[in-house]
Order: sequence, then C-alpha cells, then structure tokens
Amino acid sequence: MACFHDTQTRPKYQYRFIALNAIGRNVIHITATTEREVREQSPAGCVMVFAGRIPVQEKRHA
Repeated sequence: MACFHDTQTRPKYQYRFIALNAIGRNVIHITATTEREVREQSPAGCVMVFAGRIPVQEKRHA
C-alpha cells in the first residue's frame, strides 16, 4: 500500500471572533489553518461569535 505524505502546506488564516462573557465582549484574533483549531485555542468560558477569516500572507525570503 502506498503511503502518501502531504507536501503542500495548508494556508493559514487570521480568524476573528467576538468573545462574549459575563464581563463584556472582546475581539479575538487567532491565526490557524482551521476554525476547529481556533476554537480549541479560544478562551474558556466565552461564547465565540464568528466575525471573519482573512488569509495570512507568508513572508518569502529571497
């Protein structure tokens, strides 16, 4: 059986959420490849409302 390796890097995005809690609200910015990854990194005890996803441009070195 052939073993395939993912040679392509997944694009990263900056996800923006509004985090709501008992004290108030904050805008959260987290850079990740998937929304699931972002939600795993999100602050505990907050309701996260999706606000946007912006592509992150990788820096290229010459």
